[in-house]
Amino acid sequence: MNTSDLPLNDLPKNCIADKDSNCVECEIDGELICFVDKKFANRFTIGNIIYRVLAIAIFIFSGLMIGHWWMLILYVVVVILTFTVIEPRLLCSHCPFYEKEGKCLKCWALRGMPKLWKYRPEPISKSEKILMLIFGSFIDLFPFVGAVWGIIFFGLNYNDYLFAGIAIVISTFLFMVVAGYFSRILLGNACKKCANFSCSMNKVPKELVDKFLEKNPKMKEAWIACGWQID
Repeated sequence: MNTSDLPLNDLPKNCIADKDSNCVECEIDGELICFVDKKFANRFTIGNIIYRVLAIAIFIFSGLMIGHWWMLILYVVVVILTFTVIEPRLLCSHCPFYEKEGKCLKCWALRGMPKLWKYRPEPISKSEKILMLIFGSFIDLFPFVGAVWGIIFFGLNYNDYLFAGIAIVISTFLFMVVAGYFSRILLGNACKKCANFSCSMNKVPKELVDKFLEKNPKMKEAWIACGWQID
């Protein structure tokens, strides 16, 4: 029986979630991130934590000078909601890694985050992509607002806030270094091989996406139903 004749829910698991997948003989082995490389995943996780800690430090030192603690509270709340609820729902639930067994994500990016939603093999919708861009841009770029605001304030009142001012300058410098590291590790590497093709940052060529879909009937059926054309 052809897999295309089966209901979507009855199609076999995607190859990433299938423990019996034969990756050695796969023609696209090595061209996509189809399994979790713990060393790479650990580097990403540590870098992500450092990025968020430095962002929080910027808001703390800026708050010590200006007193706008609402920026720190807002940032922390949105970061927690984004990584635990919003991103898993809007973006991760479309990723083949999301179908792996367990109650937590087992991928290289948001490893360990709770799986509160069901796996959805179809591509992300426009509204979901827009919302994800809004939240993603906020948690990544909002720290620059706190940094610029704090540094300008320090420049105008440097005699009164010497410790906090120097601290925010150092934190901002380190934050920009880590931001550059993320740009290199993501845009220059991971985003060119990531199996979550729904992500706005995904750079996997269409011909490689097509080859992956041919090996994953559930995703293939869902993507074709949403208008994707396999060459």
